Amino acid sequence: MRKTNLILSILIGLTLLISGCAEKKPEPKPEEFLTLADLTGRVTLKEDSPDVRVIRIKAKAFIKRNDIRAAKAKAMETASAQAVDAMVRELLPEEDYNNNYENIDKYLSSNVQKYIVSSEVNDEKKIFGGKYYGLDTAHKVNRQKVLVALQKDLKLINNSASSLVVVITSKKDIDLSASGFTFKDIEEALMNQIQTDLNQRGLRAMDFRNAVTSAQTDEKLKEQFEKISKEQFMAIVSGSPADKALLNTQIQNAEAFYTTGLSLLQQLAKVVVEVNIFSVSGNIKGDLALSLNVTAKNISTGRGGAFANTVINVARRGGPNVITSAMITGLVKDSYADMLKEFVPQVIKEMSTISVGGNRLIAYELVLKDFKSKEVRSLRTKLKQVESDEFRYISYDNSVPTIVTIIIRHAGKVEDLGDKVMEILDSKGINTKEPIVAPDLTDLVFVRIPDEE
Repeated sequence: MRKTNLILSILIGLTLLISGCAEKKPEPKPEEFLTLADLTGRVTLKEDSPDVRVIRIKAKAFIKRNDIRAAKAKAMETASAQAVDAMVRELLPEEDYNNNYENIDKYLSSNVQKYIVSSEVNDEKKIFGGKYYGLDTAHKVNRQKVLVALQKDLKLINNSASSLVVVITSKKDIDLSASGFTFKDIEEALMNQIQTDLNQRGLRAMDFRNAVTSAQTDEKLKEQFEKISKEQFMAIVSGSPADKALLNTQIQNAEAFYTTGLSLLQQLAKVVVEVNIFSVSGNIKGDLALSLNVTAKNISTGRGGAFANTVINVARRGGPNVITSAMITGLVKDSYADMLKEFVPQVIKEMSTISVGGNRLIAYELVLKDFKSKEVRSLRTKLKQVESDEFRYISYDNSVPTIVTIIIRHAGKVEDLGDKVMEILDSKGINTKEPIVAPDLTDLVFVRIPDEE
């Protein structure tokens, strides 16, 4: 009986020991992590403003003298620069970016943190045989500050792409005499509010009078544009027939006026914002209400048209001691606060969509592990020979033993880049493991397979 109990105890103990070992998985060693693809983390940053974008970047840095802290700081610096570069690629047409990426990188990299609102590290660990420190990061990038840098400093964005024209209109029969102020008062206050805010966001907001003055670049049309009214201006934007646009006698039935006029406006602005005041009811000695409709129309392309529309109703309580200007200011601020909820974010988003589609050159690192120096030289020579509009050789780094990094720029799918390099290596009889391809990954690792003896 004792023997039986002893045997059962031993079996139970062994079972628990085996079970415990099965549940506890051994921690992977640093040298087992090879690429940035091994880093994964959850992003918590939010795009809580139309002025920012959250951009995810994976980056690495060589660990010098076993200084993890310095390597982490360097990797974070690299990731921040890449995040700003990604924002630039979103804002610029592919041709402009590809032709100027070196100047862009040189200018923006000098003060990257100016464009970063906040950053976070989602995952971090040693990679590449423990020689590098890798980070999976997310960055909240200020779109407006990058936009301003591209416009004013680098002059890579035409002003028309960031310009919009604001027009405030109303029905002719609106009588504001009972309200205690004139239509001109509320028009100018609302115009100043809209222009000031949008200009601070990196856009270029003009009223229709400034736009018309700017449009007087053609001497043949100068006389016509000098006397253009709001109705005529809106007729140009909407393409209304000449005989229905309340035009001056000298330009009625002149359809060419619209064609030429709109083409000029397209050089000046991308979007027209029309604020149509429906009614102003009440007076400053009692309750005062303002009702308006605001519409944004993209005039830069034939496929444009209205993309944002909001009806706004606001009211203020007056009284015997209320100051007229204060009541106007209050109504305007309340109206604009309503626009900020949906309308203005839609306008900012539309203004940022400067280019649709296209392939921009993105910086990639081709990491070669365990390659012979002769093989690396041969690959570099071949990469230089295949340079094109969609592929550029930049430089290389062989400071780390057994690892060589070749920096290139490629426009297109990352898997196509991997295939391109594999084909070159295959043609030279060099056997390598298939590189890992994953989202947000800008390094392709090629591990040399030893030759069979």
